[in-house]
Amino acid sequence: MALVARDADRLRALAGELEGKGEGALAVPADVARAEEAAEAVSRAHGELGGLDALVNAAAVDCEWVPTGEMPIESWDTTIAVNLSGAFYVCRAALPLMVAGGGGAIVNLTSVAAHRVWPDDVAYSVSKSGVEMLTRTIAVEYGSHGIRANALAPGVIDAGMTDAVRVAQERARLTAMHPLGRMGRADEVAEAALWLVSEASSFTTGTTLAVDGGFLA
Repeated sequence: MALVARDADRLRALAGELEGKGEGALAVPADVARAEEAAEAVSRAHGELGGLDALVNAAAVDCEWVPTGEMPIESWDTTIAVNLSGAFYVCRAALPLMVAGGGGAIVNLTSVAAHRVWPDDVAYSVSKSGVEMLTRTIAVEYGSHGIRANALAPGVIDAGMTDAVRVAQERARLTAMHPLGRMGRADEVAEAALWLVSEASSFTTGTTLAVDGGFLA
């Protein structure tokens, strides 16, 4: 297993934690928004692990929540660079290696925001919509090479970017959006990603799996 992220210290700490549980983990610090770094990370993982048969793209950032006409250009560029271009750069580097290796599975994390307008969050929503089309295109182009590509669209997950939401009223509003009556957990998203890269989903490609507590129902 290879772990890729910008924060080298946190990355190595996570790799150490996994190794302590008996899970081998290679820490590869890289900024996937930079094409060269994304390609180098994929190449290093492939070389040191002896192959590449599964890829999960989960890097993402969000920006200021403002109406489209007020969105700062820098924030738009950053969000698109990480969320959409980053996924493209990694997939672009991984696909030839997967073809040469006889196949593989790709999971790109998107969001329920790719399917329902979330006012004042245009850059994030557009970037995630783009990731879904990227995923479907790869599925069609590379299916004959034994490569499957699927998107995974979480609802509001009580981790990561949601950690910044501390106001009780806002957390209650986000929770109420889900028929299951709660936010999701990171492990629930991870389990879905694991299923999508496993042989258990061998006839599943070009689709989006919503792990959203009924948000899009």
